[in-house]
Amino acid sequence: MEDALSTDVDLAEDVETTTAPLPGIELAEALHHEQYPALVRFLLLHGASWAEAQDAAQDAFTQMCAPGVSLTHPRAWLRTVAWRSWVSQQVKPEDACAEMPEPRASLRWQTPAHAAELGEEERRVISLLLCLPAKQRAALAWHLDGFTTQESARAMGTTQAAVRQNLARARAALRQGLGLEGRSGNGFDSGLDGDRRAT
Repeated sequence: MEDALSTDVDLAEDVETTTAPLPGIELAEALHHEQYPALVRFLLLHGASWAEAQDAAQDAFTQMCAPGVSLTHPRAWLRTVAWRSWVSQQVKPEDACAEMPEPRASLRWQTPAHAAELGEEERRVISLLLCLPAKQRAALAWHLDGFTTQESARAMGTTQAAVRQNLARARAALRQGLGLEGRSGNGFDSGLDGDRRAT
C-alpha cells in the first residue's frame, strides 16, 4: 500500500491547478488537515463567531463528501459553501423565504486561549476588520487566503474591478485606523499589497 500521507500532500498541491474534476470525498481527505483551520480563519475574518466558523467549516467538508460531488477548484468551493452555511445560520425559520441578511460582525470569536494571547494592537486590527463593510471584508479575506483578484471575483460573483476597489478601500480604512497613512514598507502593508499568485 502506498504512503497515504505523501499521496495526500501531492493531491493537495495539485487540486487547484488541475482542470479535470476530482471526487469530492478524495479532495476532502487530502485537504482537511490543511484547509480546515484556514477555512475557520476565513470565516472569522468575515465576522463569524468561533463556534459558527467551526460549524460552517465542518458543514462545507461534509457537503464536499456527498455522493456525486466533483470539483476543479476545491479551495474556493470550500470557502463559498462555508460562507453560505454561516450566513444560513443567521436566518431564522420565519425568515427562510426572505433575502439573506447581512451577517452582523462581532468580536466574540476568540477561544479563551487565543483571547488571552491577543495583544492590544491585534485586538485593534481585528476590531477595525470587523467594522469594514461586508464586501471589503470579503475581498480582504479572499486576498489574505492567497487568492488572486480573478479567483476572488469568480468566487464572490463580481468583477475583478469591484474586488480591487473593495480591497483598496479596505486597505485604506485599515491604514487610517492604525495611523499608518503615508508609511510604506511595513509588515502590515506587505501582507495586504498585491496578488499572492499570478493570474
